[in-house]
Amino acid sequence: MGFLEKVGGFAEKAGEKMSKAASGVADKSKLLAEKTKLKSQINGENSNINKAYTELGKKYFEIAGHQPGEEYAEIITKINDSMNHISELQRQLAALEVENTCPKCGAPTKKDQQFCQSCGAKQESFVEVAPESVEVVLEVEKAAEDQAE
Repeated sequence: MGFLEKVGGFAEKAGEKMSKAASGVADKSKLLAEKTKLKSQINGENSNINKAYTELGKKYFEIAGHQPGEEYAEIITKINDSMNHISELQRQLAALEVENTCPKCGAPTKKDQQFCQSCGAKQESFVEVAPESVEVVLEVEKAAEDQAE
């Protein structure tokens, strides 16, 4: 057997091994892609379940929120407390807003305006806000944040 025949045989064996290795890599890639697809579908279904749990809880709250069973009373109380706190925070936020709406014509007016620039109506909600009262609100909010932490 000549040198070239030996090299050719070696190259043929190397080519077969490389072909088998490439086939193995392709099979592993397909397997990985299939596993990733299945995991993604599982995550999607878990998300659907969590959304359904949320809807179920909200429906229960709407139906039985005023007279919950003993096992749900604590959770209902937490929800009601949070809703009340949100209302209070929204009221404080509204007090800090720069604009009102004219009750007569609906035009935007600044809080410090006594009369509407569009229709001239006296603004009933005109209140002079002293800078120190704004600071008090901010201090109350800061204290509430500190307490929550």
